[in-house]
Amino acid sequence: MRVLRLKNSYTKSIEVFEPLDPQRRVVKMYSCGPTVYSFAHIGNFRSFLFADLLRRVLTRHGYEVHQVMNVTDVGHMTEDHVADASGEDRMSKAARELGTDPYAVAAHFEEAFVRDAKLLGLALYQPEEADRRELHPRATAYIAEMLVMIQQLLDRGFAYIDGSGQVYFEVAKFPEYGRLSGKVIDELEVGSRVAVRDEKRDPRDFALWKVDDKHLMKWDPHSPEGWAPADHERFRKLAPNGVDRRIGRGFPGWHIECSAMSRALLGATIDIHTGGEDNVFPHHECEIAQSYGADGTVTRAPASAEDAGTDRPTFARYWVHGRHLLVDGKKMAKRDGNFYTTWNLLDPVASGAPHLVEKLAAVGFASGSVPPRILRYALLSNSYTQPMNFTFDLLAQAKSSVERLQSRWERLREEEESGADGEARDELHRLLADKVEAFDAALDDNLNTPNALAALFELTTGLNLLTLHRREAGLARAALEGIDAVLGVLDRRPRAGLLATATIAERAATIDWASAGVASEVIDQELVERCIVARQAARKAKDFAAADRLRDQLKQRGVIIEDAAQGVRWKISS
Repeated sequence: MRVLRLKNSYTKSIEVFEPLDPQRRVVKMYSCGPTVYSFAHIGNFRSFLFADLLRRVLTRHGYEVHQVMNVTDVGHMTEDHVADASGEDRMSKAARELGTDPYAVAAHFEEAFVRDAKLLGLALYQPEEADRRELHPRATAYIAEMLVMIQQLLDRGFAYIDGSGQVYFEVAKFPEYGRLSGKVIDELEVGSRVAVRDEKRDPRDFALWKVDDKHLMKWDPHSPEGWAPADHERFRKLAPNGVDRRIGRGFPGWHIECSAMSRALLGATIDIHTGGEDNVFPHHECEIAQSYGADGTVTRAPASAEDAGTDRPTFARYWVHGRHLLVDGKKMAKRDGNFYTTWNLLDPVASGAPHLVEKLAAVGFASGSVPPRILRYALLSNSYTQPMNFTFDLLAQAKSSVERLQSRWERLREEEESGADGEARDELHRLLADKVEAFDAALDDNLNTPNALAALFELTTGLNLLTLHRREAGLARAALEGIDAVLGVLDRRPRAGLLATATIAERAATIDWASAGVASEVIDQELVERCIVARQAARKAKDFAAADRLRDQLKQRGVIIEDAAQGVRWKISS
């Protein structure tokens, strides 16, 4: 029986994964998502992709995963290395710099994030989930839930209001504060380099609701001012008696957002909360305090844990965090020239980084850009519990690995279509069983991707030593596609083939070759074969200019065609 083990940041130990509701086989998972004041960088996506990998592993275990990943479009301060983050809100700052309103800024950068997320294969942004707003909620749409939670914290004595109408969480009321991060919060002592507001009872206290007349996004808790009509109507229903009249017109602190959205969309308790290690403190530490303070939420420790049978004062049973990504051994920084957005690598020219084209071409990317599935592989290629050192050589290695897997898959498909019949040999059954089991065992061991990838390439090496007939190729292809359901790096569209001469002649009679062309950016088998047929028809009619035009259009989109005795071979290059 397979058993998944994960590093739980809350206990600092590897724990067997046991869902809160084992009978339903449902896992509730919340992932901290992007703050949409700029383009997401590769470090952001390393965190998002490890959460996606965890989700896919859980799915392979047979769980139904309900995952929510928020979009932070308000309330994220610049000094977020301290609990009560200070400085100008990043959305407002971007709006002032770009000369537009913060809602337009958020919409622009959220659209860019969604584009990247779809290209990199995040399950949350695939067709069946991409348009489900409740799976990737915007913070600005949940102000009502945040204010309700803030009122609960006030009612239960975990929060207080200062003279300006701001609301603070009183850390002293939650002795468990610091358990997740292991910190004693000395950073906010009076006299430290971070100024402590006089209105706070304790330097450690953090803001739940902020009041600042200069802020561009504000909501009035006592009138419709600043609200979208539907959101205000929902607020009135959630809080028919309103909230404390002393709360001023303002905006939420960063930390309250995720607590409120997780509770609204997944319930009071969840199985897993993910994020980058930079989220541990203060963000996730504050989430735990708020959620406990609002309604006393706890989760029972797993039966296999050292504290089995006890209640943990946290709304998530497992806290799972990915480590930082470095570039060339250093922290990413624009001043050092090693800061890359995801878009910079996927499309250097369009993203305003044309200098990367030559750099990428030098390590084997002839097009001057990185295909999304190769970038996905690179960002998943080491353990999430270890810092990743991102280099262009790493991209080159990822390219070689993905092309090797892609080539093996394509050969299996061809062998399945053209091979002889026969029974699958015991040798193949053993190879598939051993290597698939090794792949799964590695991922079950706290998502050990290096070991999982080693097992995968041992599988492809073993397959290369066998001459497979049709049935064997089908079994091997199914095993490889099962593995790729977790990794998500294969292009499973047909990428190569042979169009027989007789088939070309038969289809040429029904095609208008004179007007044929590659009008679509989406290259698939049907389009390639239609162009091949049109080209052959043009050649037969001695319109060689049209034939060359069709060949060149295919070539521009990475499709190589080769005339052969049996017909025309074609291949989509990586």
